[in-house]
Amino acid sequence: MPPTSILRVAIRRTPGGKRACGRPKEVWRQCPSEAVHTMSTTELPGIGVFGTGTAVRCLVPILKYHGFRVEALWGRTKDSVEECAKDLQIGFKTNKVDDVLLHKDVDLVFIHCPPHLQAPIAAKALGIGKHVICGTPAGPSQVDALKMVHAAEYYPKLMSLMCNGLRFLPCFQKMKQMIDDSYIGRISVVEARVYCGSFVKDKYDWMCDELMGGGVLNTYGSIIIDLITYLTKQHAVRVHGMLRTFTKNTEKIRGIRQITSDDFCTFQMELDKGACVTVTINSHIPGQYVHEVLICGSKGRLIVRGMDLFGTKNDAAKEEIFYHEAPDILDQERTGVSESIRADIPIPHLKGLMRLIHSVKDAFKMVPEDKHAWSDHPVSQASTFKDGQYIQTVVDMLYQSSRSRDWVKIDILNEEPDPAPYLSDAMRRSTFSLR
Repeated sequence: MPPTSILRVAIRRTPGGKRACGRPKEVWRQCPSEAVHTMSTTELPGIGVFGTGTAVRCLVPILKYHGFRVEALWGRTKDSVEECAKDLQIGFKTNKVDDVLLHKDVDLVFIHCPPHLQAPIAAKALGIGKHVICGTPAGPSQVDALKMVHAAEYYPKLMSLMCNGLRFLPCFQKMKQMIDDSYIGRISVVEARVYCGSFVKDKYDWMCDELMGGGVLNTYGSIIIDLITYLTKQHAVRVHGMLRTFTKNTEKIRGIRQITSDDFCTFQMELDKGACVTVTINSHIPGQYVHEVLICGSKGRLIVRGMDLFGTKNDAAKEEIFYHEAPDILDQERTGVSESIRADIPIPHLKGLMRLIHSVKDAFKMVPEDKHAWSDHPVSQASTFKDGQYIQTVVDMLYQSSRSRDWVKIDILNEEPDPAPYLSDAMRRSTFSLR
């Protein structure tokens, strides 16, 4: 069933008989390359942003740097959205969702707010003809992600992507290409590790609460799971995880409220083609963010350290470097992201976000006659809402595994569970109908 919305939108019929939003045109898969260079930035879609956190303070300057017009900003409270809008120089700000979605100059929305709020906003935005790019994790549960999938399937002409920039880093794109070219042969083992500092801030927020989507598994684990799926083209069939919350109180967060989100996790996954995965995420290491992704196969191995790619054949004595990312501080400064915000965003994620937004810009530029239409070629590497549901399913099963201390099978939902199964069953058995 289509997502419901209190807002109404004109609906047209496609040749196949399905309903679709009347705003976007057919997606172009190919177009003359010169169209990208001849289009002015004024024809790019206007942006509405949901959220006022660190991710948004990083995102907005990058959007402006690439020529997008950020027309509106939403925050949960008037004070937070007014402060953020002033810092980011955004004229229209509100704490009402519909005010942004109905803004006449907003055609594309970026959603980077607490996960439990993202799915309703994404579904409503698609329902009134807005393109949507949503931050990770998609929601605190698989059911939330499924609502976004249904909305995206009902309006296939609209852009609906997850904001995972690591897929766009050259090191991982080169790694995927070499895996596809059988450099390492059949994949057998995947190992990933992430070392970072604590997410806990001075005030209690959603990052401190497991039920609201906080924790290192949701924040970084979901991105790593998506990255492994992208690189290997394999999906998990069963998982086993251990999550721990070692820091339950701080000097400024104590008393009645306690931190329930995980600050350490390690998990294993069995993939559908026989490969095994081990991931460790440790947020007890203050300082520079570090990640490594190692993939071993029957012929050799590939490893990404930071943003550099290395590889070795089984019969080779020396490791080779296949891609090196030269540090470019000026490139990051040029985007307008403040130094304090850059310090809170890991460099690989910042550079990946920049490349993702550049690809989104190209996707709209390739259809110059209509700012609402887009080409899927520049963003073909991006995560979809369907990917987001799979990732959230794996995360849900890892939480379940940690509680039961056992392996859990991956079960992806196709329909939302009945909110009142016993009542519905009784009504189905009844010979009476309610009028």
